[in-house]
Amino acid sequence: MPELTYGLTGASGFVGSRIANELRKEAAVRELGRHSQYRFALGKPLDRAVLQGVDVLVHCAWDFTPKSWAEVKRVDVEGSLALFDAARDAGVGRIIYISSMSAFEDTKSNYGRAKLAIEKQASKHHPEVVIVRPGLVYDRQSGGIVGAMRSVMGKLPLVPLIGGGQKFYMCHAEDLAKAVRELSTGPVPNHPVMAAEPVPRTFKQILTTMAAAAGRKPAFLPVPHQVAYAGLRAADALRVPLKLRSDSIIGLINNDPDPQFGGLQTPFREFNREAVRGGHPSPGA
Repeated sequence: MPELTYGLTGASGFVGSRIANELRKEAAVRELGRHSQYRFALGKPLDRAVLQGVDVLVHCAWDFTPKSWAEVKRVDVEGSLALFDAARDAGVGRIIYISSMSAFEDTKSNYGRAKLAIEKQASKHHPEVVIVRPGLVYDRQSGGIVGAMRSVMGKLPLVPLIGGGQKFYMCHAEDLAKAVRELSTGPVPNHPVMAAEPVPRTFKQILTTMAAAAGRKPAFLPVPHQVAYAGLRAADALRVPLKLRSDSIIGLINNDPDPQFGGLQTPFREFNREAVRGGHPSPGA
């Protein structure tokens, strides 16, 4: 089988960089970004020549700068759909869209709404798009919301415990990258693919496991989600550069009550302190 050429947006980010590392083991990877040789930014005009010769486009990029729904829609939603149009016109045979388990009907966060809007439009107009919904992505040096959790764990004597018994699904970054490679060939699934260990965990269980990996036994301070939301909303308004945003709190307390797993052969490792430390390989690897 000839070597594939991948185009990858968001390669400088946490998830994108892990996917890039995995794909480079067997394929050529063309990074698309603001400071890359192949220039790309969501919501900006795209030179379609950067996609010429790409077999598979993996779209990880997301711009967290917009705060209002109108701006999120213009930059992230319309920018992603314009990228898909450009890829189709350039002859890209497959697009793998890294969505989120925050994308589901009745989602409340702007992030989840935007991801779902892209999924729906892609499903209507782009049969070559594979939709992947990762859970909370982690590894030894987690980014995103898990990275924010880890940062809090290392700095505060009392760890805030937001929300109640919401359930979350964990996704090791290396396993996600292998799932992307698996989904690069074969039939295009006709439904979003859930990419996570299919075992739900509470927020407290996740924090406790991460603390154990760091050799800590924290005390928890229950914080009503309304209080956390109000504080982060004020920080957003003042443009305080925090790792968590007010929209993240909405996503934490409103998650998919019934994700449908299946359609992947790639196994997802158990979320435990060894996996967080990076010493536990994927099952069957």
